[in-house]
Amino acid sequence: MEYDWIEMMESMQDIRLFCSLHVRRAKKGGISSAQELDLLSRVALSQERLTSHMLCAGMGISKPVVSRLVESLCRKEFLGKEACAEDHRSYFLYITDKGQEELERTYRYYLEPLYSMRRKAGEETFGRLMELIRVANHHAGETQQIQQ
Repeated sequence: MEYDWIEMMESMQDIRLFCSLHVRRAKKGGISSAQELDLLSRVALSQERLTSHMLCAGMGISKPVVSRLVESLCRKEFLGKEACAEDHRSYFLYITDKGQEELERTYRYYLEPLYSMRRKAGEETFGRLMELIRVANHHAGETQQIQQ
């Protein structure tokens, strides 16, 4: 199946507009990127202790990117490191009290557009949208694995 590039470009513009309308930009002095928020959230919500390597796989990003995010969050005192007894080259990550407070404040700020969309669209429509996004993310992840 061949796609018309103009149609695809319009679809890309729709996706960018959707993101602009529903994904808020970072506030100064706190969590400064969606990736920092994602990483901090994963550490806070995980039932197991996480290492940088585990975050690479879970977030679908490279080790250097995870290392940069971890260092930034540690400098802000939102994240801490605990040495791994079995492997001294590795460490477990934990969220600090300051990080937990910032995460909750940031969640309220970032998630308000999604809560608003859910209220306006209704549960069924919102649920269908989220399912389609998950399917698209799954297929994008498969494509990325094949390319690596």
